[in-house]
Amino acid sequence: MKVGGQAVIEGVMMRGRRFWSLAVRKPDGTIYSQVEPLKSFLVRHPSWDKQFIRGIFILGESLALGWKALSISADIALEEEKEAKGMGWLEKTISLSLALILAVSLFIALPTWVAPRIAGSGSPVWLWNLLEGGIRIAVFVAYLLLVGMSREMRRVFQYHGAEHQSIHLLENGYPLEPERALKENTDHLRCGTAFILLVLVLTVVVYSFLGRPALWLRILERVAVIPLVAGVSYEIMKLADRSESPWLETLVAPGLALQRLTTRRPDRDQAEVALASLQTLLDKEDVEEKG
Repeated sequence: MKVGGQAVIEGVMMRGRRFWSLAVRKPDGTIYSQVEPLKSFLVRHPSWDKQFIRGIFILGESLALGWKALSISADIALEEEKEAKGMGWLEKTISLSLALILAVSLFIALPTWVAPRIAGSGSPVWLWNLLEGGIRIAVFVAYLLLVGMSREMRRVFQYHGAEHQSIHLLENGYPLEPERALKENTDHLRCGTAFILLVLVLTVVVYSFLGRPALWLRILERVAVIPLVAGVSYEIMKLADRSESPWLETLVAPGLALQRLTTRRPDRDQAEVALASLQTLLDKEDVEEKG
């Protein structure tokens, strides 16, 4: 069974075929865990599970599930469950909206606006798009470097490393033990960081076919094309995960290298939390399969 995951605040979320689980270290030192049905669109509608289409749904579901797990982990890690419920959905909706606006502004609008001003209005379209892609990747790397300076984010990056180590144990058939997990590498091919970098690289190629319309239309085109690029990127990552093709390994190599910015070596307590999340998921998936 393929398992994916995500680091959250003081914990790890794991995603399987039918369920997703969450384990978080509480302030009192105990581990909170929960498991819930995944309710995946592709599981409920397998006819849509097609190449270059499924990646779009998986991306959307991953973003929604990741945000939900992050919100729950914050409530638990900070022991603010009651206060969070009192705030209601409005504040969380506003926070999500601001995050989306920031992402579009920083990674799409800014490079689209800056590139023509550097290259010059008389430069060819391919140069615009090449420069825009380079700026976008540079902004992404700079963003990771900046957030990595925060103590809180460094702990999240440690849990990210623990998540990868736990999945390595599962895939290699090793015992799910913290001491064994800490011996594993903290990188993994099926990582969101590698996926995002591949999307950024492929957008350079796709955007080169979009011409040179007005700024507002260029931004709109780039946002609209992201699901298509994500679908293609997902298939490349999926193929690279089960293939030993040299050109595929070369294509995903930069993404693996970039994971060094988003992962850190965890300690035993963090590995324990990641394994608790994984074991909770596996137990539920096993019961469902037998039942």
